[in-house]
Amino acid sequence: MKATAETVGKEQKNRRIKMRFSTKSVVVTGVASGLGRAIACLLANEGAKLVLVDRAREQLEELTAILRNSGTEVGEVVGDVSEEATSRRAIALAKSQYGSIDVLINNAGINPTGAIAETDPSTWQRALDVNLKSAYLFCREAIPHMVEAGKGVIVNTASIAGQRASTAESVYGVSKAGLIMLTRTIARDYGSKGIRANAICPGVLESVMADRLTRMSPDQVAARDQRFAPTVPLGRLGTYEEIAKATLFLASEDASYVNGAQLTVDGGLTA
Repeated sequence: MKATAETVGKEQKNRRIKMRFSTKSVVVTGVASGLGRAIACLLANEGAKLVLVDRAREQLEELTAILRNSGTEVGEVVGDVSEEATSRRAIALAKSQYGSIDVLINNAGINPTGAIAETDPSTWQRALDVNLKSAYLFCREAIPHMVEAGKGVIVNTASIAGQRASTAESVYGVSKAGLIMLTRTIARDYGSKGIRANAICPGVLESVMADRLTRMSPDQVAARDQRFAPTVPLGRLGTYEEIAKATLFLASEDASYVNGAQLTVDGGLTA
């Protein structure tokens, strides 16, 4: 089953689906396409009440409409995740609409390519703002509510690029390494308050990842896919649905004793 909005509703009727999130309110950032969209759809299939955040108004409204038509309770916030006002609006909406903020998934991210000497200061700062600062802002808003409730889960979308250096991904790697450390410090500081924080670290994903590789043409992306696939022990690139399923595991009670972890989902690439 491919995790697209069109599958929502059909899977809710499938009794084999585990409804792990039927009592949970979940805030997800970066949902207009790719991994964030897959995460939102799988959460809807498992009964979550959603607040979706993205700056791409048209795509966000289209996804929200489909989810609502399938019977999912969903609110939306259009805004730049690196701005404090956006995190405040999103967490306030979850609290007012659902009474709680049970799960926060910081998925928004960009991936400008280039080595240090090829990366201008504005590109460097923008990547840090979207990939790292946004997670800090959303966690800062959500954690007090989680502490008050005595429970909560945070999942941050990091990358294997944050675990080891990757060619021509200087600022991306730095931002994802910072996100991993942010995750670990939250796990340390708030585990005793009933809050779990973990990072998901995807490997090289399917070609549609081009929506986040701003300097690569379609031909370059195709060449990248052909180059990387043979280097993965499983012999192929990952899919958004596979990463989304791993993300939902970390967000669910199935991972009740997992805290401060980096779950690498890369087909064995970094093994």
